[in-house]
Amino acid sequence: MDSVADPSVAVPRTMASVPRDLRTRIVSGMRWTVWLSVLAVPFSFGTNAILARTGPEAIGTYGLLAVYIGLVAAFFYLGGDPVIIKFIPELGPEKRLSFLFSYFLVVGATLCLWLAVVLKWPDKLHYLFGDKGGPSFYVLALCLSPIYILFSMAVAALKGLLEIRWAQSLMRAMNIGSFCIYGMLFLFARASLVAHYKVWIWGIYLALTTILMGLGACRLVSITTSHRNRPRLDFYLPRGFWKYALATQQLSAVGFFINRLDYILVLNFGSLETLGKYVAISTIATLIPLANTFFLDTLLPSLTNLVALHNLPAASEVFSLYMRVLFLVNTMTTCGLMLLASMLTKMFGPKYSSLEVPIIAAVLLTGLASPGAVGSTLLSSIGKQQRGVFVGTGQVILYCLLFYLMWPHLHLLGAVIASGVATCLSYLALLTVAERSVPMRVSVAKDYLAFALVAIGTASTSLVLKGSLNALVAPLWMTAMVVFMLLAGYRAAECRELARCFLPEWATS
Repeated sequence: MDSVADPSVAVPRTMASVPRDLRTRIVSGMRWTVWLSVLAVPFSFGTNAILARTGPEAIGTYGLLAVYIGLVAAFFYLGGDPVIIKFIPELGPEKRLSFLFSYFLVVGATLCLWLAVVLKWPDKLHYLFGDKGGPSFYVLALCLSPIYILFSMAVAALKGLLEIRWAQSLMRAMNIGSFCIYGMLFLFARASLVAHYKVWIWGIYLALTTILMGLGACRLVSITTSHRNRPRLDFYLPRGFWKYALATQQLSAVGFFINRLDYILVLNFGSLETLGKYVAISTIATLIPLANTFFLDTLLPSLTNLVALHNLPAASEVFSLYMRVLFLVNTMTTCGLMLLASMLTKMFGPKYSSLEVPIIAAVLLTGLASPGAVGSTLLSSIGKQQRGVFVGTGQVILYCLLFYLMWPHLHLLGAVIASGVATCLSYLALLTVAERSVPMRVSVAKDYLAFALVAIGTASTSLVLKGSLNALVAPLWMTAMVVFMLLAGYRAAECRELARCFLPEWATS
């Protein structure tokens, strides 16, 4: 019976009802995601540190690259990754490439419509990317957006097939490759990097994306075709495609403004240098959702595969397991980053020394918001993601109102508080909507309350003792973790079982 644990795979008893084959692939994916992501973290942070030391304008341009990626993902890439992750598990091998081919044709048609708008009014791009560079440069970048779209489709398809090792390797290769190239430039061609940072930043990104897209496509073709199975590239879209894709597109469009409107407003109300400082703050705060992603990146494909099998009890067990892991990780990163705020600002250079308080505020609010992000994953797994559109729209409106009220008086700190408060309230509302929408048992209230109390206490300590925390960071962080685990009811046996999901096989035997 599938409910009997597979002795070759070390998993918690809470996943005992998950079918054996899926259990093996889920746990393997969790391990690969965590270890490859942990490997890539220093490289990702190092890239931001290098560009920050190159100059605020350089890291500001790197922030504009994030705006570009968000714009393409939200508007040009119809539906986005969740569409592929949702439908790929439901299709037989002979239909998968036809679906991806057809989906790209649909995406290409919508892309042409957007590019026609861009070519009609290229001068309006300065609202998104600022005045430096000129509209012709950004028009060219948007015309090259199929490179990013194809890369994303390849990674999403690999995730949907639970080929997590390949998907994560491609994603993390981008972080590692970028750092290596920027590091070489900073050490041996700093003058060129300082003088031509825009060309280097965009060129490195497009070149690496092209290479990794090709590798991902080759892997996808190799696992989808065989001597017995050589599918034709017919036009094929599965039943329910348009309803799901259009609903997800609405959510993606709102998501762009949720994730990148702050960059756009800071750029337009401030300057590229101001945006650079804001990106430095965001770089530290976004380490929290980044770390959460390490452990949650396989949640959506795990749920969609189980939902495709109509095994809702197993889906509920998997979700509970992920959330217990999430709260541990979220507490570790949130409390640790607040206690390390002073040291982290020094890594970016003396121009950022005044950002300690905005960083603590950003980290606290980001940490409080992050657990609610799983609401979107839950809704997407059952095809009810449109319910998140209304919540996201409310978040955008609230953020604009708070930004308008706070920017004239608090500037960067006001932008941080406006974004954090709007995100926190919205994500909690999203999680509440998701809990009431899914046909499975989900409940995180107790764990969230314990986390919130510990995080607020750590933030207060960091603000009171700022600048003199160096010797107290480790004991304060350990105290915060112990208090959280006691309040949330973690026990030694549970911690051992959770650890077995991420340790190598030889360590769990």
